[in-house]
Amino acid sequence: MRRLLVILYLLVTFEVGVFLFVLPWVSMWGQNFFANRSTLVAAITRNYFVRGAVSGLGLVDVWLAVFELWRFRHLLGLVRSAPPGSGTGDS
Repeated sequence: MRRLLVILYLLVTFEVGVFLFVLPWVSMWGQNFFANRSTLVAAITRNYFVRGAVSGLGLVDVWLAVFELWRFRHLLGLVRSAPPGSGTGDS
């Protein structure tokens, strides 16, 4: 069960990161209920600094997914641990 939850966590983290990285640059970003109702929200969503910040948050999320994959590689069975006394320097 723990393995399944780790895989689910990694997938969700990666997908949210990709979503946040791409979303500010598609036309759907500025065409929503809040942007159509408020000029302040519309101005904020059109600002390239805000779009870049959201994309940067997406990149951080993708990096987090890769980092967690590296951290959980033993739990997921991606790497086998060396048997004791196999020449790993513990003489």
